Amino acid sequence: MRYSMLAYIIKMGRTLVEAARYLRTAPDDGLSAELLENGRQMLAQIRDVLEEHRDDLRTEAPLERLAEIEVLWDSCGERLEEGLEQFARELPGQVSYQVRAVFFAELGEKWDAMESVYEYMRDAPRFDPVVVRTPVGRVVERDGKREQEVIYKDFLTPMGIPSLGYGQYDIETDCPELAFISQPYESCTLEQFWPENIAKYTRLVYLPYYIPGLIGKASVDFQCRFPVYRCAWKVIGMSERHQRFYSRYSANKGGNMLLTGFPKFDAYVRLRTQQCPIPEGWKSALAGRRVILWNTRYDYQFSSIPYFEQLLAWFQKNTDCVLIWRPHPMTDAVTKLYYPSEIYEKLQDCVALAKKEDNIIFDEETSCNAAFSISTAMISDYSSLIPQYLLLDKPVLWTASAQEKYEAAQQDYFINWNWMESAANVEDVLAFLERIQNGRDERAEQRKSVLLHDIPIADGHCGERVCNTLWECLHTEDRIVQH
Repeated sequence: MRYSMLAYIIKMGRTLVEAARYLRTAPDDGLSAELLENGRQMLAQIRDVLEEHRDDLRTEAPLERLAEIEVLWDSCGERLEEGLEQFARELPGQVSYQVRAVFFAELGEKWDAMESVYEYMRDAPRFDPVVVRTPVGRVVERDGKREQEVIYKDFLTPMGIPSLGYGQYDIETDCPELAFISQPYESCTLEQFWPENIAKYTRLVYLPYYIPGLIGKASVDFQCRFPVYRCAWKVIGMSERHQRFYSRYSANKGGNMLLTGFPKFDAYVRLRTQQCPIPEGWKSALAGRRVILWNTRYDYQFSSIPYFEQLLAWFQKNTDCVLIWRPHPMTDAVTKLYYPSEIYEKLQDCVALAKKEDNIIFDEETSCNAAFSISTAMISDYSSLIPQYLLLDKPVLWTASAQEKYEAAQQDYFINWNWMESAANVEDVLAFLERIQNGRDERAEQRKSVLLHDIPIADGHCGERVCNTLWECLHTEDRIVQH
């Protein structure tokens, strides 16, 4: 039985209690006769539902209790109210029921925001999850004209996750009890998947797709004032600091936030002890070498990609180390669109050279998990991958410009950034490589302190907490007694 059907039956039971109280003292008039007849019809509806879901009944007690109530209803017996209240109170423990939840999943890179919630629901008999693949659009400019590029890939089937195409699913028909999204930007989502439209049919839950670090100028909008924060039944919070910020700036003063920790945490905490499967084509390059991940941003001018030649020379000399270069997936498209042809050609040359080297891997995997799992440390431009990598408790070098370092020093934070080393030039990067090569980890203590104080809830069980807390919230809001 669906949870919503159980809630409907119990709501009818409460309505009947109120009617019974009125009938006990009401004059014998037309209104009383009408109430009695309406009550008979409601009891018949309840019986029909229970008979329809007879296989979900753990015992015959609900039908037996209902038969007693039907007799008491016609006579307005003294035990009518007590019987109705007992029926509503005991029914949840006498029937098997499930909460239907739909996950609207977009890019493969964002699936980790939902993954541990889905996995818990998939394995828990009290939930019934379904995953729907939805397209995402990105606005690009070609020849002075703005165009929307639509990205729609089935990244779930290779992961063994059954899913539906967005044209195969109708939320109005299905009416799930819960819906999950991780995309807050309406500008790149089909209108039918905007928060306000999903919330018309179900309780919407927002699972943030990225882990915020610094609190910048745009943080109030990004973290508190997009439509999703107004429309969501529940917003998942990552820490007490995050919750305080949301309570200060959100329209409802934080009333819809649940402090469970981001489910996104779980995937990376898990990688501390469980190595991710390694792509077959990488294995020969690894061969017992120390591995460094290089994460570059999509904007060539503000990335560390211009360091490539010096990095190439270092790895050609130090063959006991391997570089995994993971560029932002939009790097090629953005460079081609917005930079002169010579810059784009230079980028292509760098990629071609990287692919020729025995100890450089050009990472084109959808997920960053394999690179995260096998790397010893990461060199990164400003990126949402940095706080994700923190969860692995491994060294990071931030290739920050002077302006970025200055702005970071002026800002408050959700996660303190003092656990990272920083590089102002390529010489700093090469020095970091030598320290990692020699097994030196200079910020280990700061890193452990930040993990302990800023995100102590990142324990690998956030998805489980989300599911259990939402279950509690549903029952509390609908006044359903759990057994």
